[in-house]
Amino acid sequence: MDRLEAALPRSIHFPRGMGDRSAHAWDLSNPAICQSEYWGDALCADAVALGASAVGDMHTESVLVRLISFGDEATAKDHFRTWSTATDKPEGSLSVDGLANYVLTPVGGWVGRGVVVRQGTVIAKVEYSWAPGEEVPSRLADVTRMVAERIRQTQSGKNPTASMR
Repeated sequence: MDRLEAALPRSIHFPRGMGDRSAHAWDLSNPAICQSEYWGDALCADAVALGASAVGDMHTESVLVRLISFGDEATAKDHFRTWSTATDKPEGSLSVDGLANYVLTPVGGWVGRGVVVRQGTVIAKVEYSWAPGEEVPSRLADVTRMVAERIRQTQSGKNPTASMR
């Protein structure tokens, strides 16, 4: 759980102007926490820890990262298939084990996109949303690369240093 929390990005890992709203990791002694973070029953039943962090400037952009960790890579791969298809391919230098893109439902006029990736034993949902007229098209890929690298670093026993700064 400590390694998962260390992998969560905070405002310091983003360009200036982004502030922390929250960041925390949990063990799964209380499965309701897992379900409240919008992971399904099957994932919550097999998970060992989860975490979430939110950053944003509250006026033009917001980033939400949710991580769920499993005891072994095979279990993570099996659960990732619920999002992935045979045609999902990492884009460019995004070196992750899987990738699935989706469009966020607009809330309060804000729009956005999300990506689900798997890196080893961890599945990450990265959601980037923005106010109308404030779209930064490359930000989602940049955030996803950073999150995947932070997970990879912690799984290697290293301090996560990946950042967008």
